[in-house]
Amino acid sequence: MTANRDLILAGVAGGGEAGNALAWFAPKGTTLPTAIDDDLDAAFLDSGWVTEDGLKKAVSESTNDVKGFGTQVPLRVLTTESKVTFEIAFLESGVVPLSIYNRLSIDTGDILTPDGNGRVDFTEGRRRTIEYAAVFEIVDGLNLIRAVVPALQVTDRKEQSIKAGDPITYGVTLTAYPDDEGVAIHWFYQLDALAS
Repeated sequence: MTANRDLILAGVAGGGEAGNALAWFAPKGTTLPTAIDDDLDAAFLDSGWVTEDGLKKAVSESTNDVKGFGTQVPLRVLTTESKVTFEIAFLESGVVPLSIYNRLSIDTGDILTPDGNGRVDFTEGRRRTIEYAAVFEIVDGLNLIRAVVPALQVTDRKEQSIKAGDPITYGVTLTAYPDDEGVAIHWFYQLDALAS
């Protein structure tokens, strides 16, 4: 195969009708899409605008070198741990970003619901461990990348800087966990340059 510049992808836009939707969240156990063009279950909620940093995927791995007598180099390297995290910072002070940032349930009936004046309230201090399902979509022209995460949890919250002229952001690190079949992330790619 020869070099193909059309296979060099960039995070140009998000999914959704407006092209700015990057992340959707639903309660863990929600029916997940099984193809790149599947519609999302109605339980998936759009998180709204995110910062220009977009979505960052990080991989942390641990290994064990297997050494043999008479050699200074490993005979094998065994991967003993592989952890995938996503970092994202929400720009909107909406129900979904507030819920995810504060580890609140987004189950129907439990989700923050504004009153007629747009008021919501919640507390901090009690330990909360909420797992969500998520879908991330990245669009570059006719190319699409979709990551479906059956279970993830907020494992770090970024500090908030509140000062004149700057938006209040809600930055989180989300750790992906495997489902019952051992799948932590299902990646889907639609690459126009490979279409026949």
